[in-house]
Amino acid sequence: MSLSLPDERLSTRRKWAAIGAATVLLTGSFWVVLLAFRAWLGDLTSEQLDAGVEAPLTAGVALSLIGGFALMAAAFAVLAVISRHPRRLRAVALATLLGGVIWLWLPFVIGEPVTPMVAGFAAGGVVALRAEPEHTMGRRALAALLITAYVFLLLRFTPLAGVITASLLPLPAIAWADALAERRAAIRPVGDDRPAARRRR
Repeated sequence: MSLSLPDERLSTRRKWAAIGAATVLLTGSFWVVLLAFRAWLGDLTSEQLDAGVEAPLTAGVALSLIGGFALMAAAFAVLAVISRHPRRLRAVALATLLGGVIWLWLPFVIGEPVTPMVAGFAAGGVVALRAEPEHTMGRRALAALLITAYVFLLLRFTPLAGVITASLLPLPAIAWADALAERRAAIRPVGDDRPAARRRR
C-alpha cells in the first residue's frame, strides 16, 4: 500500500534516490554474474561453444549466480520501497522473475551475458519503479528495448565502454521515458483547469 495520498506524486528527488540506490545493487549483481560467467565459460572458445562442448558448473560459479540473483532481487525491492510502489510485493516478485528469466537463458542465445543482464534489469525496473497515471508500460518497455539495443551495439564497437556503463543505464532510461510522458501530459488543452497533483518528498 502506498504511503502517499492519492493526489500526491513522488518527488523527483525521491525517484532518483530510488534509482540511484537500486543501480548500486544492480551494478553489484552485474559484476558478480559477469565474473561467474567468466569463471564458468571463459576458457572456452566460440568454436568450442558452437560445437556443444560442455563446461562443468562448479559450486563456486553456482553460488556466484545465486548471489547475483539475490542482489538483483534486493535492487528491485529497494526500487519499489523507496519509490513507494502501491503493490510492492507483487512488483518485486514480478520484476525478479522477469529479470532472472531473461539473464539466465538469453546469454546462451546471443553468446554473451552483458546484454541479457541489461535487458533483465530494464524489464524488472519497468515493473518495480512506481508509475504515475501518465506513465505507460508501453513507453517504459520501449525505453527498455532501446537501451538494451544500444548496449548490444556499444559492446560490438567499444566493448570496454559497453561493459562499464551497462549496469548504469537501464533504470535512468526508464526515468527518461517517464519524463517524456510527464512533459507531454503537462501540455494540457485550453480550458483544462484541473489542479496539478502535489509532489511528496
